Amino acid sequence: MDTKRLLAELTDPDEETRAAILDEIALDMDDETAQALLDIAASDANEEARDHAIVALGPVIEECGDEYMEGAIDFGPEMEPPVSRETFASIVARIRALYSDESQPKLLRRRAFEVLIRDPQTWHRKAIQEHFASADDDWRRTAVFAMGHITGFEREIAAAVETAEEPLLFEAVRAAGQMEVSAAAPRIRALAASHDADLDLRIAAIYALPHVDRDSFELLESLEQSRNRDIAEAAADAVQELRIFTDTGEDEDDEDEDDEEP
Repeated sequence: MDTKRLLAELTDPDEETRAAILDEIALDMDDETAQALLDIAASDANEEARDHAIVALGPVIEECGDEYMEGAIDFGPEMEPPVSRETFASIVARIRALYSDESQPKLLRRRAFEVLIRDPQTWHRKAIQEHFASADDDWRRTAVFAMGHITGFEREIAAAVETAEEPLLFEAVRAAGQMEVSAAAPRIRALAASHDADLDLRIAAIYALPHVDRDSFELLESLEQSRNRDIAEAAADAVQELRIFTDTGEDEDDEDEDDEEP
């Protein structure tokens, strides 16, 4: 992929267009594209383009982290990871170098850590703890975001949902949903139902509900009738997801009962 064209696409002024471009890049990722993104991330291009280049590498870090882990199953050439093992190692090393370089812009370093956490490593846990204990609100947000990708921070997530304010609360709600922190359910239910909450926060709470509260059908079904189309669509998606969870649970219960019959 041509680096100049990629740079132009990553800086498109329309947010939806950029999102579509990032999706396209993720689907067509290869060694050449990954290298072009790394070059942009490490270049003197504008900070926004560098940030987007780093974010675009998130999916490949997650996928290859699973595929190249020790003991991973080899599914054959047709299911090979999008980039080679050598390129994956280069991606991780160069993104970590950007994260560790305190002369880099803070947002760039935050984005670097936020994509690295998609392939959790032992050193991430200490970094999360340090950033969460920081007085810097931006790094605290990154820490809570990262808590949604690594186990062992369920108490911190629940506490953040209960006490945090925006914008940290938004990340805490999303993390609670990703890690299925049921202790956060009461506040998340309240946020989903609140007409005073920020719209993005309400939508995040709606999407989190199926993962933290399996008894939220009634609330979600009522939100499907909202006059706000975004709320209604999010609630409809959440209802479908909750049905999948509950149907799966009922099937498992039925199987257990069948096993117990003489």
